[in-house]
Amino acid sequence: MSDDPEIQRSVRRTVGIAALRRIRRIVDTENARDARDSRWARRLAIAFVLAALLVLAWMLTA
Repeated sequence: MSDDPEIQRSVRRTVGIAALRRIRRIVDTENARDARDSRWARRLAIAFVLAALLVLAWMLTA
């Protein structure tokens, strides 16, 4: 590797930018997974509440 400080600075900058972009992709993937899991949790909670209401209504009418 060259001892030229300008080249070393450019290499460090390029490697740093590449690392930040990779981290950004990882974070975006995690955020998308969290959003998907949140949607599924909300849907399941609504389904359970509706099921409980239906059972309660059935018990009150029977």
